[in-house]
Amino acid sequence: MKQPAKKTPQERLSARKAILQEQCRIREQKLTEDFSCLRENAGRLLLFGLSWLVASGTGTGKQTDATPDKTSALPPVSSVFNWAGIFSTAKTLWPVVWEIAWPILVSQGINRIRQWLFNPKK
Repeated sequence: MKQPAKKTPQERLSARKAILQEQCRIREQKLTEDFSCLRENAGRLLLFGLSWLVASGTGTGKQTDATPDKTSALPPVSSVFNWAGIFSTAKTLWPVVWEIAWPILVSQGINRIRQWLFNPKK
């Protein structure tokens, strides 16, 4: 039985380069599909996020005293900015933000790797 001829390092490198280029092409195609989906739904996602921000801050604070304090003309800052509501909203919106940011980060990473592999600085 004949042994197959061993590949030279140049041939192995060329084969690896072809595999990486194909993988990059497939991932780029997937990212293009993801971005087209994001473009189609960007308005809906933005309006949903804004409405969630506005709606989450209303009706969450309790009024403990029926008569307002006469010493201060303005309500305290903590009652104007419902920090718990803001953090709760940020925690709720994090998956949406991550779904938008992930394809961008992956595409940037792929571009950097492609530049590093195929266009090395001389």
